[in-house]
Amino acid sequence: MLHIREAIVVEGRYDKNILSQVVDTLILETGGFQIFKDPEKMALLDRVARRRGLIVLTDSDGAGFVIRNRIKGTIPARYLKHAYIPDVYGGGPPPAPGAASPPPPAC
Repeated sequence: MLHIREAIVVEGRYDKNILSQVVDTLILETGGFQIFKDPEKMALLDRVARRRGLIVLTDSDGAGFVIRNRIKGTIPARYLKHAYIPDVYGGGPPPAPGAASPPPPAC
């Protein structure tokens, strides 16, 4: 298990459950777009960020981008670190070693 000082903020419960299996730190949820309606949650994120730092780990989709920008616009940058997980197309398991890679998605 990876021990880190900073807290991590994720979008939802599933993200928190998965991440808690790998990282030993405080993990907070935004509740998706609930963060926009919950000033107390944003104040909590700000307090935690100022005390120990905050890693923002949201999905690589439109909603994740909007939530990340909300946090970035509210909490001073010196307290934030941004972690990105690239989009994975197809949603299936990774190919077996030595298997041919699927073609990239058409644009």
